[in-house]
Amino acid sequence: MIGYDRRFAGADDYTYVRCLGCGVVALDPLPTSDQIARSYPPAYYAGLDGPGRNLDRRINRLAVRYYYGVDSPNRSALLRRLFAALSGRVLAGLLSPWGEHRLLDVGCGTGAALATYQRLGWQVAGIERSPDATALARARGLRVHLGEVFDAPFGPEFDIVLLSHVIEHVRDPVAVLARAATFVAPGGKIVILTPNLRSLGFWLYGSCWFALEAPRHLFLFDPSALAELGRKADLVPVRLITRGDATVLRYSRYYARTQGAVLPNGAAARTAIVRDVVAHPPVHRRITDLLTPLSWIAARFGRGETIVAELRPT
Repeated sequence: MIGYDRRFAGADDYTYVRCLGCGVVALDPLPTSDQIARSYPPAYYAGLDGPGRNLDRRINRLAVRYYYGVDSPNRSALLRRLFAALSGRVLAGLLSPWGEHRLLDVGCGTGAALATYQRLGWQVAGIERSPDATALARARGLRVHLGEVFDAPFGPEFDIVLLSHVIEHVRDPVAVLARAATFVAPGGKIVILTPNLRSLGFWLYGSCWFALEAPRHLFLFDPSALAELGRKADLVPVRLITRGDATVLRYSRYYARTQGAVLPNGAAARTAIVRDVVAHPPVHRRITDLLTPLSWIAARFGRGETIVAELRPT
């Protein structure tokens, strides 16, 4: 499959190949570290975290009290089950309390997620390789290491080590997971979020799939391939689900309608197309509302846009 840089109008085409053994799809050839760094212009981090979570809405306050807050395990079991069932709609994606509520976010960006967990009462820390993003996270008062997992100064002190849309960006995902596992406290776990190669969006839109994100996504996984990746890092998969994301479907549809499946050759022609599309993003949120039920149903059948995996060290 051929992918294109649909965000920053790179002049190159990018070839993705599938491993017949494990099912992983990888960029071929893999770029060098310098090439990877050049594929992340400063604009990549602008607004990366999106809007913050509104914890003050009444429904969100109830969700925090009965499911997401650090004292929620002491609340009504019935209400906990209720808000667990609503977790895909209420504060979607937020982790429920675990252990002593100590969280390490690998690839934390500007720290918006960490700030949310800190507000909920978690003890938080992060790792981020972008100096600009790290500076913004530290300006929030967060403890963030500037660098990689391999030089991070942490020990086995975290109940959850989160890699949210990180593993697809790294040259050696097995080594990254193995190193991340050294930060997990006894009884803790690693949580991975990554695009789902078996998603409805990829099936419908192919190279226009918003989560393809060539060339910054070096590897793409389906649930079974991600489980195998974990096992290679001596991690035991204990839970794998997929999560729907109507926004990914909406942007994929927008790419298909405005850019087309194949971009023209030449940097100038691509720049003209991509600049116009990026400057006028889809604003019809009614489409998202229409796509949300479809996305939810797809996730129930393993076709959601994102894989959510929980793994434990052996």
